[in-house]
Amino acid sequence: MRNKTGVRHYFAEGLTTRGYISLLPNMMPSWKRAYILLGGPGTGKSTLIKIVGLELLDRGYDIDFLRSVRDPDSMAGFIMPRMGLGMLDAMEVSPLRWQAPGVVEKFTDFSLFCDEVKLEKQRSSIIEIEKRLQELQMTLEEELASELGSLIGSRTTKPPLDKGNISWILGNSAQLKVKKENTGPWPLAENALKLLQKSVVNPFFLHGLTAEGWLNLSPHFLTDFDQIRLEGDETLDALDWVLREAQQLGQLIEIVLHPLNPDEVIGIVFPERRLAIWQGNPENLQDQGLERPLSKTLIETLASWQMNRAQLKAIYMEAVNFDQVDSCRETILNQILCDLNSKS
Repeated sequence: MRNKTGVRHYFAEGLTTRGYISLLPNMMPSWKRAYILLGGPGTGKSTLIKIVGLELLDRGYDIDFLRSVRDPDSMAGFIMPRMGLGMLDAMEVSPLRWQAPGVVEKFTDFSLFCDEVKLEKQRSSIIEIEKRLQELQMTLEEELASELGSLIGSRTTKPPLDKGNISWILGNSAQLKVKKENTGPWPLAENALKLLQKSVVNPFFLHGLTAEGWLNLSPHFLTDFDQIRLEGDETLDALDWVLREAQQLGQLIEIVLHPLNPDEVIGIVFPERRLAIWQGNPENLQDQGLERPLSKTLIETLASWQMNRAQLKAIYMEAVNFDQVDSCRETILNQILCDLNSKS
């Protein structure tokens, strides 16, 4: 097996106590090309993303795999940060409401590889399951807010922010404002605001919620990094100082957000220096306040989500011509290689 250098896994979206949060709008302005895969679950999109990504990795390109927050074991896409190219499964990310002038979009509809007659026979079942999945996601958001929302209050004394007011973290220069009515902003916010206006900052999540508990990608993500682990009540002040100092270096900065509270930074990563600064031990969920067992209700809701999703995938898998999907994979890979060669 080849060395894992050059490949990373993280979440570009999060199911938080403040609802579904997507960081993709922050990432997309640096893209030049975007391959968008359309079609239902089980049609082979996640597998195609993984295989194409590994093929590109074998050719020496750096690949960032995006895990699906809806199904952390599946791939929602990948990014080639140095090449400005991304691939997304539109079914696995939030609706693509974004504008990135100059991005060349290439769409592939996997429904073309499905037997329409078989899907039509299952139409009522598909609609029913999709409706249940939408309801379950809303239920999950409500349960996270009620069950785990108190965790957030115990970790920070900052005033509550509106969902849309995390723009200082997302790095959208058009929205980099701290609302005047917030009389006591989180100590990091004002300094981070100045930093983000001058520096390249990429935010993401490294934790995904499953019925078995939290999937923590941090240990794998940080395997080759030197680590500085901060302890105690002054951690936020220390992170504040680190960000201010990093501003002077002019380097790429990546910030890891708390999976339940996207306003809280739990880690700062300097990929060019192979250095990570963290709140506590990244391998220890307790240091991020995630050690609390999930309630029976939350576990049952997550399990129900997984069961309904598996049923929906099974319906589509019965209708897919995977030989056509394999042929499409080769076509897409060749298109991407042509795009990359045209840039070099």
